[in-house]
Amino acid sequence: MVPSLLALIICLFLSVGLSAQEITRITPDSANVNDAVKIEGTGFGTTAGTVTIGGRDAKSPIWSDTSIIISVPMGAESGDVVVTTADKKTARRAFVVKSPNYDQSAFEVLTGVGAVLAGVEATSYKEQNEALSAANVGRKTPEILLGGGFILPWHSVGGWIERSYCGKQYDKVKEDKAKEDKAEKDKAKKAKEDNPKEENSNDDKAKEDTAKEEPPAATPLSADCKPGGAYRDYRPWEVFLSIRFAPASDQTINGFVLGGGYKITKYLALMVGYSVTPTDEPSPGFRNAAAQIVAANPTVSPYNRYNPSDLLQDKPGAFDGFPLFIYNASGQTTQKLFLGSPRVTHHRSGIYFGVGIPLNLTALFKPSK
Repeated sequence: MVPSLLALIICLFLSVGLSAQEITRITPDSANVNDAVKIEGTGFGTTAGTVTIGGRDAKSPIWSDTSIIISVPMGAESGDVVVTTADKKTARRAFVVKSPNYDQSAFEVLTGVGAVLAGVEATSYKEQNEALSAANVGRKTPEILLGGGFILPWHSVGGWIERSYCGKQYDKVKEDKAKEDKAEKDKAKKAKEDNPKEENSNDDKAKEDTAKEEPPAATPLSADCKPGGAYRDYRPWEVFLSIRFAPASDQTINGFVLGGGYKITKYLALMVGYSVTPTDEPSPGFRNAAAQIVAANPTVSPYNRYNPSDLLQDKPGAFDGFPLFIYNASGQTTQKLFLGSPRVTHHRSGIYFGVGIPLNLTALFKPSK
């Protein structure tokens, strides 16, 4: 009889212990990567453990005995949410990870302004009124950027940015939690001192009250500092690809830039990249013919405005207004200076410096309420 009763007590004890950790609800029940998720249940403990979604660890959980707030980690797939407490006990519940069109935490549309500050400056020309006319392409002037940035998964050199925006809030949360823990300990200690004979009954009552009451609300974090927020686990590095426009440009697209950026805030990034600009420059044959005719007719207009050496070396702006037809003392003739094409396209490279501003297209096109 005694062994049977002892076995029953052990079984009951084990069943209670195993059911202590339980996930009762997950809100929402499905979410995208980087979305905030609240896990509710019992027996999580006051010391933070770990949470995984589909086998992926969720970083920096906000933890209490009855609720945990996390953000869906990158690479997570639909599967079980597994909560592992500090004493290595687990609870699990099914969860659906949505498949977005793209990972919003890893891609952003960028606009900005910058200029090619290193590299050879060249002049692009167009044919206008039977002469070469300089275009405003290839010059080192401010230009507008429009492209996409891919945010890299590196947190290196980004901690100071997160601390500058969220550090005080994090400290406040820790301070409030420490005060709450101290108040609970002081309350329990005082209860024992006042009623030493009823220590056991008070302990049981305190446990019942704790189970019924909601945990004290933590100091609220701003949206940018909560899991999934812009500055939570901040990643400052990105690579970008952008096209370039210039105000009142003779070309729709001035060139392309491929480079890297460092996001000093969620609104602004410093960018440097390798720039390529297509420029229509005088062909070698036309340059030689132009230098020869200017050297042979130094007093004939309009050749007297040009320098043969500058034409031969294709210095910036050297061919602006240069005629495509031969001139003599009587004026323009009908004979072309060069029978081939007077222009050839070169792709000039340089180092591009600028600043980028992310565009939130979702918010931009969202109808106002």
